[in-house]
Amino acid sequence: MTNEILFTAKDLKKELNTDNYGLLFCFGKSMISKMIQTKTRLNNYEKVPSHVAIVYGQYLFESTTEEVDVNGKHIPKGVRRWLLSDFIKAERKKETEYKFFRTPLSIYDLEYYVHYPYGVDTIIDYLLTDGSDGVSKGLICSQYANRVAKLLPEDAPTPADLYRYCKKNFGDI
Repeated sequence: MTNEILFTAKDLKKELNTDNYGLLFCFGKSMISKMIQTKTRLNNYEKVPSHVAIVYGQYLFESTTEEVDVNGKHIPKGVRRWLLSDFIKAERKKETEYKFFRTPLSIYDLEYYVHYPYGVDTIIDYLLTDGSDGVSKGLICSQYANRVAKLLPEDAPTPADLYRYCKKNFGDI
């Protein structure tokens, strides 16, 4: 599992285009990313993502606590939709690595949850305990992605849970 082929922010533009739809897994390098990865991997050798976003054509959908200003636009925190090109521009400064899987998506659910708040209490459950029941005033990234892709039966899977499922069932693009 340590020799996964991941691509960098520099490669996002050529790897993703407006015909793509599916889940984009992000392997962050920040302290919070490392905490999420450590807490959700099955063993010390497994490489797991810390974030998952949804690509649908020219848009990227995600739930996050990070606010971004790019190309003169303010992208708010929470469940949001933004141009994939703006996301790629904002990500260039990061050391994050990515893996993309084409997956089925519910377009209704993709739009339905936009503007929901981020599920802070759910992410705290993951960091301080061994999971979450998904009860929150908002949605974390993997909870939103799972509601849109409808891959796993639990309400609040981790990004690692979704990644393992995609690797097993969808393979590489």
